[in-house]
Amino acid sequence: MSTKGFGLLPVSSVAAALALALASTACEGDRASQEGPNPGEQPDTPPEEEHDREEIAHVSAELAEEEDGSELFDENAVGEEPIAELWVVDAGADVTSFELEVSGFAENDFYLATVRVDPCGTGPEESGDLYEGDEDTEEAPESEVDEGSVMIQLGTDADGNGTGQVEIDDQPDEGEVGSLLIATDPTSGSEQPAPDDGDPVACLDLELDT
Repeated sequence: MSTKGFGLLPVSSVAAALALALASTACEGDRASQEGPNPGEQPDTPPEEEHDREEIAHVSAELAEEEDGSELFDENAVGEEPIAELWVVDAGADVTSFELEVSGFAENDFYLATVRVDPCGTGPEESGDLYEGDEDTEEAPESEVDEGSVMIQLGTDADGNGTGQVEIDDQPDEGEVGSLLIATDPTSGSEQPAPDDGDPVACLDLELDT
């Protein structure tokens, strides 16, 4: 009887085809393990922890209106209708963000705003010392800026508008801060701002809701 139409393969050919298929499957598995976890498996890196931002203070003042809780010390350093607005935000992970926005200030000028321990008074010295936070600064060189201090540098545009922000690794408690003192900034752009070198411009009372 003729076996021409059945197309049977020799045993050796079947074994070779099977070996080739197994080798191909192994290669695909190696590629999958190199590219990432297999389906259904979780990556080894844990997900990043997210923090909700919480506003703990918001103050706004029209400085030319002689409002309670704000003082304007130098009319020549601002425009006709200067406004300052500050947000203090708990950013989570023991980080506090201070975000300042001004309008109606002098054009193309630089300012330095610092958080002080006492409320505003009729003179800038009544705002008290610079808030230093919980950082241990007793052994820090005098030339270094205290890490826990809040010093916001900002510059204004041709319309007298500007914004500035700074974050500190600290969470001030209620009663630890009293005001935000805004002054001119002769050290603008420096990594070491000099909070006492500028001329006082204005002050805003600051109370935290913590």
